Amino acid sequence: MSTGSTFKVWLWVCLILFFALSLTQAATTGKIAGTVKDKESGEPLAGVTIMVVGTPVGTSTDDDGDFFLINLPVGNHTIEASLIGYESVQKTGVKVLSDLTTPMEFNLKSSPIVLAHVLTVDAQRPLIQRDLTASTEIVTREQITKLPDAISIQNLISNTAGTVEDRDGVLHMRGGRSGTISYFFDGVSVQEPFVGQVGTRIPPDALEELNITTGGITAEYGEALSGVVNAISQRGTAGYSGKLKLYDGATRSYDVTKGEYKSTERNHNQSAVMNLSGPFGFSKGDRANFFWCGEYLHDNGYLPHNRVELNSQTGKITLKPTKNINVILNGHYYKRNLQRYTHRDVNNISYDFNLKGLGRVENTSHLLGAKIAYPTSKNVMYFLKFSHFTAELKLAPEHLFDIYWDEWPGYAEDSSGTYVGTIDDYNYLPDDSFFSTGFTAAPDFYPVYHYRRTKYNSVGFDILGQVNKYNQIKFGGEYRAYRLKWDDKQFFNVRPYGEKYDVNPKYAAGYLQDKIELKDMIINAGVRVDYLKADIDFWEDPVTKIRKISTDPKVQLSPRVGISHPITDQTVVHFNYGYYYQVPQYMYLFTNLKADLSTGFPLVGNPDMEPEKTVSYELGFDHMLTQEIKLDATVYYKDLTNLATTRQLIYSGGSYTQYTNADYGSVKGVDLILTKIPVGNFSGKVAYTYSIAKGNASSVTEGYYDYFTRGTSAPVWPVKEYPLDFDQRHTLVADLDYRVTKDWRGELLGITIPGAWGVNLLTKYGSGFPYTKTDEQGNRIGMLNEGRMPPTYRIDFKFNKDFYFSKASDIRVTFFTEIENLFDRRNVIHVYSNTGKPDDDGRDYSATTDPDGPATADDVNYYYRLLSEDPQNYDAPRTIRWGLELVF
Repeated sequence: MSTGSTFKVWLWVCLILFFALSLTQAATTGKIAGTVKDKESGEPLAGVTIMVVGTPVGTSTDDDGDFFLINLPVGNHTIEASLIGYESVQKTGVKVLSDLTTPMEFNLKSSPIVLAHVLTVDAQRPLIQRDLTASTEIVTREQITKLPDAISIQNLISNTAGTVEDRDGVLHMRGGRSGTISYFFDGVSVQEPFVGQVGTRIPPDALEELNITTGGITAEYGEALSGVVNAISQRGTAGYSGKLKLYDGATRSYDVTKGEYKSTERNHNQSAVMNLSGPFGFSKGDRANFFWCGEYLHDNGYLPHNRVELNSQTGKITLKPTKNINVILNGHYYKRNLQRYTHRDVNNISYDFNLKGLGRVENTSHLLGAKIAYPTSKNVMYFLKFSHFTAELKLAPEHLFDIYWDEWPGYAEDSSGTYVGTIDDYNYLPDDSFFSTGFTAAPDFYPVYHYRRTKYNSVGFDILGQVNKYNQIKFGGEYRAYRLKWDDKQFFNVRPYGEKYDVNPKYAAGYLQDKIELKDMIINAGVRVDYLKADIDFWEDPVTKIRKISTDPKVQLSPRVGISHPITDQTVVHFNYGYYYQVPQYMYLFTNLKADLSTGFPLVGNPDMEPEKTVSYELGFDHMLTQEIKLDATVYYKDLTNLATTRQLIYSGGSYTQYTNADYGSVKGVDLILTKIPVGNFSGKVAYTYSIAKGNASSVTEGYYDYFTRGTSAPVWPVKEYPLDFDQRHTLVADLDYRVTKDWRGELLGITIPGAWGVNLLTKYGSGFPYTKTDEQGNRIGMLNEGRMPPTYRIDFKFNKDFYFSKASDIRVTFFTEIENLFDRRNVIHVYSNTGKPDDDGRDYSATTDPDGPATADDVNYYYRLLSEDPQNYDAPRTIRWGLELVF
């Protein structure tokens, strides 16, 4: 039997046997485990009833006084312990975290009579997480509201130790390439597989928790070489509640005609967010509730023609049709329109002269998910989950956005069937020696129309079983059916590139995870299997085109193990080791499979590429320096092999470049994190990372662009590792927070200062990124990435003041001010390779270059500044936001 047939049989058997189960998705639940003892004697108490207040979820203690509660939603809970003859105790604010165990301990006081009174105490989240065997940072809803840069999850992720943000805003975790982070939203993968980036906007105001793993990923998660981001939205509440948040903003806009920044002014950086939560009117108790978050944002940016406008809708419905069955329905919609400022060379500098031709990007996405949870006992949970995700991107000139492109070069067909000559949109200004096209520029320098769509439907299974108080087993599988569309059109090129395809790859995975929690050791051991069928035929030889062949299924086995060893209640040591595989970005598989080698520099896809591979090692410890301060130290090493690349292939009639697996690299580093828990008024975190990321290529297209610029000379591949483009050796993030309660009172110069306010300072430092030095002709000087840009440094600030309607009321209005780049520092994020400077391109401008005759010194200086002063070589200037938030 063939591999494909064997897989189909295996898949159908699993679907039949486990139809009541669910697909493997990111975890959105956690576990509570604890012990109940007699307060006076210290003896364990058996038969104590443990309940999650406000829900039917509960259990009882065993003969040793131990209990556990599995599959609890992420967030805060109130847990009650009660036993006849003892005073009942409730612990509020018990924080449940995804994939982790929250420890608890109850000490019940004996009482000879039955008391109606219940003792209520606030639970404190332990700083030392005994069962954490990976490098994971969890950002809670409470933390998100305090931060000054919490306008996107990308900002929140960039605050994580070991995470680097490059000049294009792309995130790299522990030296990994772009596209190697896997994103989940409410358990559903929101990865855009064409380019490997997140395919939607996840609104921070909708989140209960953001779980970021940079090392030691368990077997439950796949398709990630560098890290996993698991965003979990808030759930519906028993009572009605909500939030309305509004803000406006100002910044220093860039004047492209003068090559300088203006003074601070309003730039219509506006946003409105609304949350609603509560029960449905027809339900009783907590049997049906909802959560909804709507978001609108409009930002003109600080650069010309750099507008962003977006809106998103996020919803979650929780149903309990019976005592034992839970149903969760979740949905998400997102739409964004944006334009991008482009500052290029003398032949194509700006769209100021042809605003109609400025490119517009439109992103849309929607997500639907359903999850049914059914316990067969208090120890075993079955799940059934389905999900659907669609992400679209369209790039076109503003005024031709709704035109349907035709294969006839140089023309486009509109909705009425009329052909429009695209040459009319080409605007040439001979007096100034500038021109700007009617189409936006792609990364390969040519004007294009581009459309792509990712759509998948997914189904599978999960089983969660607590075998005993020490051993929890979880296993499951997933099947995804993709439909991918790609459409590229390029204009004003003698030998243009064009691409159009519609493909249906299949992906499946299965895993087994065993978590053993002993007194002195926690073991997370698992294995994962990933399967990909590109499901397309391609030319065996793109030159001769004699025979087409089918792709072989790609099957990978990934063993992973993590161990945590609590030495004392103040110190925990952890270690993890694992294999991680990821399918290359799908655009590498399906590009130009028709093998059109007539274009200028033909690039051919390869649907038979192997998965990329990382082997990771990590060793770390957590230690309580004091009762309020914790130190985390972690060292890591990653071996990167089989990475995607491009290689030139020469034949008798010419040459072409093809995607393949050949790149490699290595990463080593250390994370040091100092955490101050929020006891009293002050809390904070300082995270420092030292890392070295080296390899033979920073991106998959490095070989292709080497061929592009080298011409017909023989290819030369790097024979040793060099610093990668995103090799930032030193990074530091300091998050310092000070806040007081509404009962606090202070005095300054005889003036009483009311309470309920807070201040947050977020400081970021990064050493310079590398760059390759060149001469004025673009020829390399020295080794690859031998030069270093200046370091970057910025401070973000937030102040908020709460006003309550009454002392007993939870309804409040919060006024806040946020300032990014408080001191307006001009951080260099890109330099000219021949000068090493951000504002000097090394060109010698003179009066003889003016086509209309001798230019004045002012003319030369004006054009020189206009061309060489690229504002994109610097980070954003100071940005101010102010607003209010009504919580009810």
